Amino acid sequence: MSREPRNEQNAQPLSYWLWLTLIILGWSALMFGGGWLARMAFAPIQTAVTSPRPVFDEVWNRVEQSFIGTVPSDTVREYGAIRGSLETLDDRFTLFSEPEARAVDRDHMRGSFGGIGVNLVRNDAGQIVLTPRPDSAAEKAGVQAGDILISIDGVPLPNPAALDDVARVRGDVGTTVKIEIMRGTETLAFTITRATIEVPSVEWRAITTTVQGKDNVIGYIRISSFTERTGKEIQDALKALNSINANTQGYLIDLRDNGGGLLSAAIDVASEFVSDGVIAYEKKRTEPEIVFSVKDSRTKIADGKPVVVLINKNTASASEIVAGALQDHERAKLVGQKSYGKGSVQLVYDLSDGSAVRVTTAKWFTPDRRTLDSVGLTPDVIVDTSADASKDAQLDEAIKLLDGVMNK
Repeated sequence: MSREPRNEQNAQPLSYWLWLTLIILGWSALMFGGGWLARMAFAPIQTAVTSPRPVFDEVWNRVEQSFIGTVPSDTVREYGAIRGSLETLDDRFTLFSEPEARAVDRDHMRGSFGGIGVNLVRNDAGQIVLTPRPDSAAEKAGVQAGDILISIDGVPLPNPAALDDVARVRGDVGTTVKIEIMRGTETLAFTITRATIEVPSVEWRAITTTVQGKDNVIGYIRISSFTERTGKEIQDALKALNSINANTQGYLIDLRDNGGGLLSAAIDVASEFVSDGVIAYEKKRTEPEIVFSVKDSRTKIADGKPVVVLINKNTASASEIVAGALQDHERAKLVGQKSYGKGSVQLVYDLSDGSAVRVTTAKWFTPDRRTLDSVGLTPDVIVDTSADASKDAQLDEAIKLLDGVMNK
């Protein structure tokens, strides 16, 4: 009896599948173990990436768990952290501005903005008191001087109110804003369409004096801030004074309580009274020195005529550049009080959410390379403010000084 030959492939199915099963189980164990080890090895790296401020987060986790009051939003916390970290620079002019405050500052530098035309003052009770400007949108809507602002677009004002709280009355020209006011015991609401509000930085008038029977005409020019409009406004003021009375013999520039503004505007103003040369120097930490010279666009109306500049303890920054340049070029005498002493340059960087950071980047120096920062300018004639509020001793002394020069 013949027997079919034995098939070796059919004889080994058990050992084949056993080995295959062991290989699969071993590979799975290796992958699981490797993944676990990798996760353990890289966990510190992942934590470092996702939590760049572990102590900050730890603090606020504790606050959120335990604080008895209301915990501020993430945005408020972030803004607070930014302010606190900037304070470590120990520079009082490197500052952070929230979106509303930045919008107000930007409008101020432009010299115009969209608004309803009211002056805002906070009283002793922390309330915002309104005074509508003549022929403004607010006045036409019925707002009266002394009205207390209590809400904007349905959002009540806190007490006391801050600048950021009332900045919302501003906005794009043609848009509307709803305000509620308290007038005595009555609450009134107004919906007002915003219009263009222009804020001039230059005021002028002619002052006529008589000395020994001779009339002197002084062109008085007050500059309240240095904005994008100031350069043109100073030229307009000089032209107007010259057209009204071509016999204007001297100029009195009032820079008291002028906290500064744009450097370009300061160069424009100084150029109207200095015929040539340097107005200011700017020095940064590593870059070459920048020289700001008299501009070619000057009108030359004031050439050859004596000048006196009024300054006080609040005259700062761009105002000090103008006063310092005129003093160094012996173009003007300074009268009043020692100036504030802000000779540093700030660049404003607008941020993604509408906020901004103002960073000190350089120092200013006068044409004679005098430092302004923390030093200020010393007047040629020092005059303190008068105890009598009805008198302006500094202005009187400046006029007297000009009269003396013009009558030589």
